[in-house]
Amino acid sequence: MSYAEAPEITVTRFIHTPAWESEIDERSLAAQLISVSKETNREPDYCHFEVQNRILIDPVTQRSILPEIKRGTNLQEIEYQVAVQIQDWAVKNESGIAIWVSPRNNIYPCEKISIHKIAYTWDGTKVIQNSYILFDAVFRNPEELRKFIFTEKDTEKSIPEILTWIEQASKKTLNTNSSNYKETAKTAMYFAQRIRSGIPPETITREMREAGFLGQNPISCPGKSTTFSNLLESRSSISIFSSTEGWHSGICRICHAPTLVGPCSICSPCEKKF
Repeated sequence: MSYAEAPEITVTRFIHTPAWESEIDERSLAAQLISVSKETNREPDYCHFEVQNRILIDPVTQRSILPEIKRGTNLQEIEYQVAVQIQDWAVKNESGIAIWVSPRNNIYPCEKISIHKIAYTWDGTKVIQNSYILFDAVFRNPEELRKFIFTEKDTEKSIPEILTWIEQASKKTLNTNSSNYKETAKTAMYFAQRIRSGIPPETITREMREAGFLGQNPISCPGKSTTFSNLLESRSSISIFSSTEGWHSGICRICHAPTLVGPCSICSPCEKKF
């Protein structure tokens, strides 16, 4: 697949896969459609992992994330080791931010920065909040950059400084706005039901584009081999459909940080201020 493949073509191929046709439930399909929408519209996206018994746990499967990452190719092995670095960092620290940059290659159509933040749910469960932003830039030695994470203390200046760095690298104003979660989830569920009802893919992708749900930017192609980057994307937005005490991935309306927020769209630290 060409990295510049039109998103309509990619979505059409996805619709014909067993997973989208029947294997996963409609809520999971809708969550994947949300990620497609955010990636093609270059909007930030979010997901989280839990820290249990010194292991990063996928909240969807309740299993360790590491065995889910393939290790057959050089790229897969590099990203597996990145996931190991993030797990080690998450286990050893009580707070902080880790950053990983994934430059473009023949698999990924653009640069992506993943921001990993240690957070806690209302009941004290330790989680790693993952946010990723797509952008365009040119880096020296991009494959060396891919191999490592960068860590820093979690302060009020941390996220703004990271966003400023991205804008300087891409020489563009960054789109940090995310579409309304409830409306996006509703639209995604509508298209998930359309897919399952057997509507021709060409009709569905046309409707997606007309509604603005499908943007113009290409989609990363996971193929049959899961990298750490693909795992983050496949798990993003799933918590929108979770009813666990109303907490989900989002943007706090008080401090504007990408984190776990409650029913009122306020994160736990800000909630304690009221």
